[in-house]
Amino acid sequence: MILSALAVLELVLLWLVSSILRGKGVLVMAAGIAALAAALAAALRGRRQLLYRLFFVTALAAACVLGLEAVLWLAPGLLHGRIANQVLSGYHSELDGIYVPDLYLGRTLRPGFARAMYWNGHVWRHDANADGYRGPRVERAAAVFLGDSMIYGHGVETGETVPARFQAVTGLPSANLGQQGTGPVQALERLRRTGLRLRPRTVFFCAHPTDVMDAVAGYERAELQRFVQQDGYRPLARADQEPGVFQFWLARVAIPLRAGRAVRGLMQAAPPDGRPAAAGPEGVLFLPSREAIAEPFAPLVEGADPDAALGWTVLRRAVAQIAAATREAGAELVIFDIGYPAAFSAAVEGLAGEVGARYADAGRAALVAAQGGADVYLARDGHWSPTGCDLVARRLAAAVSEERR
Repeated sequence: MILSALAVLELVLLWLVSSILRGKGVLVMAAGIAALAAALAAALRGRRQLLYRLFFVTALAAACVLGLEAVLWLAPGLLHGRIANQVLSGYHSELDGIYVPDLYLGRTLRPGFARAMYWNGHVWRHDANADGYRGPRVERAAAVFLGDSMIYGHGVETGETVPARFQAVTGLPSANLGQQGTGPVQALERLRRTGLRLRPRTVFFCAHPTDVMDAVAGYERAELQRFVQQDGYRPLARADQEPGVFQFWLARVAIPLRAGRAVRGLMQAAPPDGRPAAAGPEGVLFLPSREAIAEPFAPLVEGADPDAALGWTVLRRAVAQIAAATREAGAELVIFDIGYPAAFSAAVEGLAGEVGARYADAGRAALVAAQGGADVYLARDGHWSPTGCDLVARRLAAAVSEERR
């Protein structure tokens, strides 16, 4: 009886300790189970000392993990900068994270899930409905919004996002299909899965300079080339983003410890791919620098990097397919961007003309307002603030109204 109780408690403590290594904790768990089996075999032969020692070491390790976890929960203000983002953010696929793995998207928002979010000192409430997009679930949406974190509404409440403000201004039901760290390939997939069945009158697509490299980061080159060459092909996300043993353990088994994310954060030199990065000093409004605005658009410069060139080709192909699907559904496609760099914004406007879509200058208007002193961007971050989201939404609403008059 005592041996059984010790074995069960050992497994529970081992589960706790292994969780600090997140997905790779499965290796610790496997090694611990092997050690426990050996100790139990010895105990059954009357040599219990090995089992007691194993239990003592595991209990001591568990106490250290629990102590660190308690500190991170009771005093989160001790964390700053990148480590705070890593530990307190919900941008992950653990049990308390907002993502779940997806074969084609790499990851997607966890349906029917809500939690508090944190990044760069900003706190907001994330809430994904049963269909896996932010905001209330709708049966029909007059406007569907595609894009990355600028559309999702990183750093702002659900009612302050661009789609929500557009609905408030126009009275038109709107669906927010934006997701952080994604590009036009994922936007096309979201449109096909969810957007088109909402029977929209207008589809908005927000382009971001990171879209070019997001495609290369999220998909293997062969998958992207096949996507470009084959109509209707749905590229598979990179293997390291698909569910595997480590991913399964992270998402389904490991305890979501803040201590585990702290360890990972200390081991990383930079923020994880696809997440917003910190920008700007404390207490200073974010404003794109002149250098950032004047930066050339990498895929279009002479001798462009092959990955950047491929990413731009993929972006153009994806937007063309978004335009075709939108037209087939009897809706209108409106493309806009964040307004800078100027060369990127000009390329997006040209792309809109190329695919027969309308271009809206909402992002440029937001930039001009920020240069005039308006609080358009989140401090230390660069995403649109509630004021910026409202400005962009009103500009889009005006553009749609002018077209229909």
